[in-house]
Amino acid sequence: MRHRLAVTLGIVVAVGLTVALAAQTDVTGKWNMTMTLADQSTTTATLTFQQEGEKLTGELVSDLQGTLEFEGTIIGDKIEWVVEVDAGGAFIEIKWDGTVDGDEMMGTFGSGDFSMDWTATRAQ
Repeated sequence: MRHRLAVTLGIVVAVGLTVALAAQTDVTGKWNMTMTLADQSTTTATLTFQQEGEKLTGELVSDLQGTLEFEGTIIGDKIEWVVEVDAGGAFIEIKWDGTVDGDEMMGTFGSGDFSMDWTATRAQ
């Protein structure tokens, strides 16, 4: 009887941990972003996310490129999205990826072998 109780308790704990670890991170809303550019200078932007499960849509607003709309995903605490940037008539896809930790996130963005760092905090 004690063996069955221990096994049952072990299964309940394992299922509970799995559900807790798989809980979806919610990034809905506005975020203040800082990007480190190739010359090591920094610039700021505002991110706004809408989220439905793992699907993200939103916009990135900066002085450099104006307003860029995007689609992406968030799985657990891993986030990624792609924006299309007009580089003098040629359009380039810039991939953003990172990790969310509560009201902060950080990661890299770039195209091909070229990448730079970014951080963001949830706007209050």
